[in-house]
Amino acid sequence: MFSHALAGARAAGLVLFAAALLGACGSDDPAETPPVTLPAARLVVDTGSAAPVAGGTFSLKATLLAADGSEVKGASVAWTSSNESVATVLSASDRAPAAAGAAPVGIYATIQTLAAGDADITATATLADGSRVSSVTHLVVQAAPAKSYTLALTPATLAVSAGGAAQTVAVSVRRSDGVDGAADLANWSWTSDDASFVVVIASDGHSARVASPASATAAASATLTACADAPAGRLCANAALSRAATPPAPTYSVGGTVSGLAAGKSLQLSDGNGDVQLVNANGAFAMPTSRPAATPYAVTVSGQPAGQTCTVANGIGTLPAANVTNIAITCVQAQFVVVANRDDRTISVYRADPRNGALAPVPGSPFPSGGAVNDMAFLPSGLVGLAVMVDTNTVVGFRLDPATGAMSAIAGTSAPTAYGAPHAVAVHPSGNWALIGAGTGVSSYAIDPATYALTFVSGAADGIGTGQTYGVALSPDGAHVYGANSRQDRVLKVTLDPSSGGFGPLAFLPTGGTGPNRLVVSPSGGHVYVANSTSASLGVGTIGSDGLLTAVNTYPTTAATPVDIALTPSGDFAYLLGTGSSSIVGYRLDPSSADGLPVAVVGTTPAGGNGQRLSIDPNGRYLYTTALSGSILAFAIDASTGTLTPVPGSPFATGNVNTAVVIVEPKP
Repeated sequence: MFSHALAGARAAGLVLFAAALLGACGSDDPAETPPVTLPAARLVVDTGSAAPVAGGTFSLKATLLAADGSEVKGASVAWTSSNESVATVLSASDRAPAAAGAAPVGIYATIQTLAAGDADITATATLADGSRVSSVTHLVVQAAPAKSYTLALTPATLAVSAGGAAQTVAVSVRRSDGVDGAADLANWSWTSDDASFVVVIASDGHSARVASPASATAAASATLTACADAPAGRLCANAALSRAATPPAPTYSVGGTVSGLAAGKSLQLSDGNGDVQLVNANGAFAMPTSRPAATPYAVTVSGQPAGQTCTVANGIGTLPAANVTNIAITCVQAQFVVVANRDDRTISVYRADPRNGALAPVPGSPFPSGGAVNDMAFLPSGLVGLAVMVDTNTVVGFRLDPATGAMSAIAGTSAPTAYGAPHAVAVHPSGNWALIGAGTGVSSYAIDPATYALTFVSGAADGIGTGQTYGVALSPDGAHVYGANSRQDRVLKVTLDPSSGGFGPLAFLPTGGTGPNRLVVSPSGGHVYVANSTSASLGVGTIGSDGLLTAVNTYPTTAATPVDIALTPSGDFAYLLGTGSSSIVGYRLDPSSADGLPVAVVGTTPAGGNGQRLSIDPNGRYLYTTALSGSILAFAIDASTGTLTPVPGSPFATGNVNTAVVIVEPKP
């Protein structure tokens, strides 16, 4: 934890604790700083409460206070570190960068931790009259947590024969982050507790060959042990050795081919007979242990590679009197479906089967959300999601494990939302800005690329003062932001500066109906589609080059109380969710049409009761929607007709009051 010097030459000021990361705090514009009018009494430095870890960064903020407790502005604050090998001041800001070789200057300092140890960060404020006030923050930097390793020998059981050919036993090392960890281990040793089993170690130590001399004709058993030094200690694994007194029966291997595995990824297979095989490259594979004919086998993926989903074809069968070589392992980009269960205060995560869109809960799902989530959106990497909490009026960051799909809150990312209760969140295509719809307005937040902390940048509100923004959408290029005010029956529109996240001119657009709920911009950026829940209509606006609407049309719908709309990535089909009718109405669109109106009704598909959200995967193959309590439904989309067909196993169990459905493709 941080410690503080409170007196003496090292600390002329008082150090106070504040938020763990101050990226969400506002900053003063140096050009508008008033002159110093009161003598400084103390310098306050805000820090975080969490222990800093080597290899990370965090922020400090210095505030100069007068004797009466008021803030003294206009001072120049310089930052230094007593131990540059432990912690260094990367930068400080509120003015132009300092000259080369000088201490960084500014009320905000970014600190990088380099190694475990102690360091003092000194902030020195220089006033206009030349007087100085200092404060010292003592850091105790912890070492970065070590990765864990799992060591296994394959095959786990090995039968050798007297005078027979030597057989290879290999080591499999799986690191906790889902990659092959063999290169991290050193000082390998291989031993057998029976000298009649001769062990010859390979030059890299990662395998050994085991044989018995021709003279060893008696039946015997032994234990083969392989050990190596890992970063956190020495690891060992065993394999059982046996030798029959009579020649063993013929055995056959189980294997096939792996395709689509990304470079540097690790795939783990199991065969139902206790064998595990680690695969690090595409091509042929075989399970470690050969077995007699008539032995059943069932090859499955027991450990998915990070960011991919691998499936098995021809994996179940019974060994004939021949080797099995037709098992096909195919790996593709992983897709996870994330559902926010608002009343349960949990987040359910499912892995989508790339072959048919079926959902399987990931291990540990559902995960605690820490609040009542109203909506979620993910950064383009798919590794971090932002959730808006209606019970605390905050936005919080969550990390998604690309190998397992597990989700956990990211410490220090919680930030208050502007304009009241938040109902919608979107992320700019650059991943730099979060757009949040709450109350009567829309606000933008900067996303720290290292810590994912959020800082309020700009806001735009409906001047009428009443309303609720249930939907937020961006143009494909991220230049325009739209928010649907369901109570004022109009859409708020602002431009967004891609370099600063600031909002430009504010405008209000018609929706072609009443009670606008959710809205979406077409893939071409030429039209905006609005689900008007009160008037039971689809509003279609044509977008001009300035982001404003040049025309608005109304299209009646049979979807009672439409609350959400989703478009396929091609722009060929639109789907409107009617919560009042518990149905999804599909429409065919003409992406080249000037007015953007539907050209045909595809059909009506029953949906879950009181559903709130729709989501279509990035390939346009599957649509997912929830019933309000207890289930998520999945449909396959016919690419030529747009009709919806339930996928195998649909509906799938989930939590209560599911208010967000997001499809995520993590790209580690």
